Amino acid sequence: MTLTFSYAQEKIKLNHDHSKMEMKQTPLEFSNENVANAYEHYEHVKNDLVGSNPGDAQKGAEMLNEALGKVEGADAALSASQKIATTDNLKVQRKAFSELSTEMEALLRGKITSGKLYKDFCPMALNGGAYWLSSIEDIRNPYYGAQMLSCGKVTEVIE
Repeated sequence: MTLTFSYAQEKIKLNHDHSKMEMKQTPLEFSNENVANAYEHYEHVKNDLVGSNPGDAQKGAEMLNEALGKVEGADAALSASQKIATTDNLKVQRKAFSELSTEMEALLRGKITSGKLYKDFCPMALNGGAYWLSSIEDIRNPYYGAQMLSCGKVTEVIE
């Protein structure tokens, strides 16, 4: 006996439906290599917080500290990143990440040469709401992780 699946059934079975994906996304690039490197490590920290991995967030923050040390005017961002690097307490890391996101936004504005940066906001985070930056439009909440992964909205597109 042979089973035959339609194309739609195959997509559902494999959970592999690209119909809703935006296939053309311009990579995010910056005018300064040190800023680009810092943003890459910021994303690393953010993704570790999304995954609720405090040890990995610490390691990412250590790399971010090194990168921020090479960026002019990054003292406030470095201070926030150091708070993440010196603790494995997820709650403390997430609070410091809010500060870091504010400072990173100031560093990144005006330095994007291609692509888009999304400024996201979760109204429930940290008893009053908190922002973060992302290179993708989909919401992946670093303040709640899997608990409320998609809580939030894009409030601004920075180009």
